[in-house]
Amino acid sequence: MNYLERGIMAYKALYRKYRPKSFDDVKGQDHIVQTLKNIILNHKISHAYLFSGPRGVGKTSVAKIFANVVNCGHGEDLTKLCESCIEKADQNFDVIEMDAASNNGVNEIRDLRDKIQHSPASGNYKVYIIDEVHMLSKGAFNALLKTLEEPPAHAIFILATTDPQKIPLTILSRVQRYNFRKISNQVLINQIKEVLDKEKIKYEDSTIAYIARLATGGMRDALSIVDQAAAYGNDKISLKDVMYAFGITSNESLIQIVNYLYQGKIKEVLILFNNLKNAGIDSNQFVQSLIELFKDYLIYAKSNDANLLELLSLEELNTLKIDVNFAFNSSEKLYKLFKELIFSENPFQLIELYLIKLNQTNELQNSKEQTMSIDVNKKKPKKDDTIKTVLNQTQELVLEANRDADDNFSLEQDLLSSNFEIEEDYDDGLVSTAEIQLDDEIQNMPKPVVIPAFDSKYKNLKTFKSNLSKKDLINLLKQSTLTFLNRYKSNLDIVINTVQNPIYSDLITVLKKCKIAAAGPNYMIFISKNVPELVYLQENGYNSNIQKFIQDYFEDYKHLYCIMSDDYKETAKDFAAKMKDAKFDTSFTVPGPVVLQNVKSPTGKLFDKFKK
Repeated sequence: MNYLERGIMAYKALYRKYRPKSFDDVKGQDHIVQTLKNIILNHKISHAYLFSGPRGVGKTSVAKIFANVVNCGHGEDLTKLCESCIEKADQNFDVIEMDAASNNGVNEIRDLRDKIQHSPASGNYKVYIIDEVHMLSKGAFNALLKTLEEPPAHAIFILATTDPQKIPLTILSRVQRYNFRKISNQVLINQIKEVLDKEKIKYEDSTIAYIARLATGGMRDALSIVDQAAAYGNDKISLKDVMYAFGITSNESLIQIVNYLYQGKIKEVLILFNNLKNAGIDSNQFVQSLIELFKDYLIYAKSNDANLLELLSLEELNTLKIDVNFAFNSSEKLYKLFKELIFSENPFQLIELYLIKLNQTNELQNSKEQTMSIDVNKKKPKKDDTIKTVLNQTQELVLEANRDADDNFSLEQDLLSSNFEIEEDYDDGLVSTAEIQLDDEIQNMPKPVVIPAFDSKYKNLKTFKSNLSKKDLINLLKQSTLTFLNRYKSNLDIVINTVQNPIYSDLITVLKKCKIAAAGPNYMIFISKNVPELVYLQENGYNSNIQKFIQDYFEDYKHLYCIMSDDYKETAKDFAAKMKDAKFDTSFTVPGPVVLQNVKSPTGKLFDKFKK
């Protein structure tokens, strides 16, 4: 007995088995079905139609149904096929389907134009269905245009596409266009359950919603996923199997991550995310699910209508312990992350970076008002405790400063104290930059991202003079903390290894040769043994586009101070010695707000040139 006789090869995929055979079988496209029915009933059949929409929503299926129905007309209901036409629906010689992806040349269309003159074999019309029509060549479109302008009375063209903007306007103006929509999750869920019941496949109710979410509005995708899940589970579909096979994250895990982020429990967030990563989650699906979670929260918060929820149930929504501001800020950052994943070679590292950013943004928001109200000029309330802390941290500093190994940058951990005090006015010229005012005309123009080039202007430099005096450096060291330092060092490390955007390539090259030695709420001190990189960073540190980059990856705008590593170590040793003196003044002044130096794009500079 061969395979076919045993039935092994006779199995038909579910999406093929349950492909619509009549208008009544079509799901989620009621507006199109009703329109086509009215066309048939009123005998207003046009010569050309365009069916556009996402994949797997029924474009080709509806085209075949329409083609068969217009060639039937044997029953009382003109919108339904008679029994005879149903039997030969798949063998109708008057319905010709053509794949434009593999027949996209002008010769194929010319051949079609010759054949179209032949009369129908048995029906009233000869219907040509051209799938993925947007893939035709320019010459093929021109050949098709002539046919659409003067078609035979018996010819009907149905063009199907997922990318209508690639079709010439001359073609679009000669067809009736019907836009197919993504199928709603509820319609998908109902159809999946109906198919599973007919196939006698066991399933968990909670699993169906996840399958519908994976299908992203496509019935074909939904049934393909069902087929694969049933094969994996041996005709039993469980939530655990679907999550493992398709890399999706449960709502429970998503809610737990979001709650941890809001509570500032970044360690728990990273541990949970690492477990999910090891379990094989899909990076894009994970980020998209988080966006949908925040969207559901915001929609319900504003509308109080549970019927509008797509990802979460009302019970799951009630377990979210966040606020609207956090949801808005997080969804905005996650949307940006979703776009950046396209260019990233290390998507999971990029996601981890953004999870840290979400946590820190929330911490910064919660502590901002308290931080800004601290008086800088008064002494710390417990000076002895502060000095003791700093002295403990400086023990390793002296050892590190005396080592001769290259790239020795370990001093920063030993100079940091906590409980810093903040003042809003810092008049030192090092931390203020005159803002370049742009003309109104230029300000209203779109501003492309322009990052200064790290070219021979910098690469040939041999000397560097820091704008940071010894006194200023000591003032900054007094207020630097391990919390900010470790946070920004971690961010810098991930940025260097994950950011792939070519716009920032020169800036990333510079940052790779530098290291953050100390940091506070609104500043970072960069040290390096490389002169060109320090000169570049010092000259361009207040560039508005560079500061926007800093804001995206380091919470907010920052003063970027630069100093040679040897000079830094010398001052650090001196500072450590002074801290041993009980009379040492530990009060400090915090740098003022960062003032951006706006830059003109090449277009803006050209505009200025013409004004003169």
